[in-house]
Amino acid sequence: MLHTLMTTLFSLLFFTSSLLSELQNTNIDKLSLQAKNEKKHLLLFFHKDGCGFCEKMIYETLDDESIEALIEEYFILVDIGIDDEGSILHRDFNGSKHGYAKSLKIGFYPTVGFVDGNNSIVYGVIGYRDSELFSLLLQYIYSGEYKVMEWEDFKSNVE
Repeated sequence: MLHTLMTTLFSLLFFTSSLLSELQNTNIDKLSLQAKNEKKHLLLFFHKDGCGFCEKMIYETLDDESIEALIEEYFILVDIGIDDEGSILHRDFNGSKHGYAKSLKIGFYPTVGFVDGNNSIVYGVIGYRDSELFSLLLQYIYSGEYKVMEWEDFKSNVE
């Protein structure tokens, strides 16, 4: 009985540990392929601990029901807390989340990047966006207008 209990406990701990390890590691190459199959983009959300605008974007913008619906329909959200443990694999990069942000020359937070189904970063913005502006940005990406029109022109045409 004790042996069975110990075996079950060990198995549970091993499974939980493996699951947590997998959750902390992000393979953007693999996610990009998934996005391509689902006809979506990856939305890379870079943020850091102690950043007031990051928290505001998380708890106000990304928590907005209309934003959540757009993300669910058109994007795969990749949450990259640069102070969090875990690693990122993307093309030639394989390292920490902070190292990945540095490799992309990201120095201000929050930052949002978009990756297409070909595993290329196609657009990025630095800084806080409220729900209204972020919704417009998401529309700019999922509609494919970023391929043919500058952001400012797109904004002017929509407003």
